[in-house]
Amino acid sequence: MTTPEQIKFAHTPTSDEVIAGVTLKDAKRASKWTAYFDVAQSVTGLLLGLFLFCHMAFTSSIQFGKDLFWNLIQCSGLTPIFGHEQVWAHFIFVAVITVLVIIHALCALRRFPTSYKQLRDIFAHNKFVHHTDTRLWVIQFVTAIILTATVFPHVMGMLTAPSEIDPNLSSVHTYHMGLIWTFIFLVATELHGMIGLYRLAVKWDIFAKNPETKIMDQRAGSDRTGLRKGMLIVALLMIVGGSITMWTNYSIG
Repeated sequence: MTTPEQIKFAHTPTSDEVIAGVTLKDAKRASKWTAYFDVAQSVTGLLLGLFLFCHMAFTSSIQFGKDLFWNLIQCSGLTPIFGHEQVWAHFIFVAVITVLVIIHALCALRRFPTSYKQLRDIFAHNKFVHHTDTRLWVIQFVTAIILTATVFPHVMGMLTAPSEIDPNLSSVHTYHMGLIWTFIFLVATELHGMIGLYRLAVKWDIFAKNPETKIMDQRAGSDRTGLRKGMLIVALLMIVGGSITMWTNYSIG
């Protein structure tokens, strides 16, 4: 049963009533699919963000020689279990990562601007408010566009020829892609992933509350500010480490 119009509009709800959700019984119910998509985007983003750390450790092993890199490839190919490399294991692993990327991208498209006016308003809003998290969202939006054009060529070679995954092929791939293109891909990937992990922490409210307002604490010295700085430091370290690995692969290729 809904509230009659003459009663509903005769009283302006207070802030406490709005927070308590008193007026929600007259609101149109939104589809649950929006929440499902949001959770799917968060879960896939978390998995892909954590995968970036594993990927960086894996690719950086080339710094210690091709043998270590090759041994890690053999582990992902289940050689310790079956006694020899299983090509299908490489394919399944890369395919799972690719599916996660596709699901994450499709869910994130819901938040993309659909017109030039919306895009203009986003950048105008970012310029006007001078809000750090808003700037981080804009960076993540720009890097998402770059990754859309670069991530699929990166994985297609491994999907179509999983048996050819080895340190030499990786080096040749880096050489033919070029240092500039590879560096752009590296920076976009690390910034997008690390900012995404930070924004996940914000979205799911893991920070301490401001005791005065009972909402997320954004003051200087808070957990949120510390995590944001830590995220930027980790992203910088990942970019530096990835750049060294990129140069090593380029030299070998």
